[in-house]
Amino acid sequence: MSQVIAIINEKGGTGKSTTTTTLAYLIAKANKKVLLIDFDGQGHSSLICGVNPKQVEMTISTLLNKVILDEPLPEPSEYIYKNKNGVDIIPANSNLFVLERNLCNVDFREKKLLEVVEPLRAMYDYILIDCMPQIGTPMINVMMCSDSIIIPTQAELLSAQGLTEVLKHYRVIQKNSNHKLKIEGILVTMDSPKTLLSAHVNSMLQNTFGEAIRIFTTRIPRSIKVAEACLFQKTICEFMPHNPAAIAYENFAKELMKDGI
Repeated sequence: MSQVIAIINEKGGTGKSTTTTTLAYLIAKANKKVLLIDFDGQGHSSLICGVNPKQVEMTISTLLNKVILDEPLPEPSEYIYKNKNGVDIIPANSNLFVLERNLCNVDFREKKLLEVVEPLRAMYDYILIDCMPQIGTPMINVMMCSDSIIIPTQAELLSAQGLTEVLKHYRVIQKNSNHKLKIEGILVTMDSPKTLLSAHVNSMLQNTFGEAIRIFTTRIPRSIKVAEACLFQKTICEFMPHNPAAIAYENFAKELMKDGI
């Protein structure tokens, strides 16, 4: 059965999609079967993986609507798209933005994503979920179907402060519903290690969360090449493998997998 790992932060611009797509690529490169579920209506992970969200018929919204209407799900081959880099993907588009409204009057609405993910577990070693930057019923769905979460945070004060809300919801769900859910750790992204701001944010993270939550030793440095790679529908590790950010993501994947995840 696969490990389901969600990449979550309620604040946008923290590197969620970059982290999810890059980690998925590195896992696939290690000869593991990996599925990436794009759970953000912006569809950034879909685009990086070479799937245009505006040109596909089947998305995660399609599947969730079928679950909500109690309709049978199609065969996985009909909605899972294959990337040439070895990553399978269920894409997302802007239809996902109305999911909160669609779920408001549905019984057991916190477990609808679970109904989509559970049948796929036996097919993969890892399932990664790139989450939308907000906390609500959709995010509760993610936490209910996940085994663990990774929290990327930009090395800036407001981004780091956004961790508090994520952790609050995590504790409620872990205590009352999904008891197996755990936090793999906090990943610092877009880091500028020589700046005073970076040093302050890293110190704040250690002082605030360090005793209770793992903060990954690896930090992802800021690099314009990461955004440039997206233009070519590639991760930084494919686009420029010797770039410092690519090397850092390689080290992060090794650090994560060292625990047998």
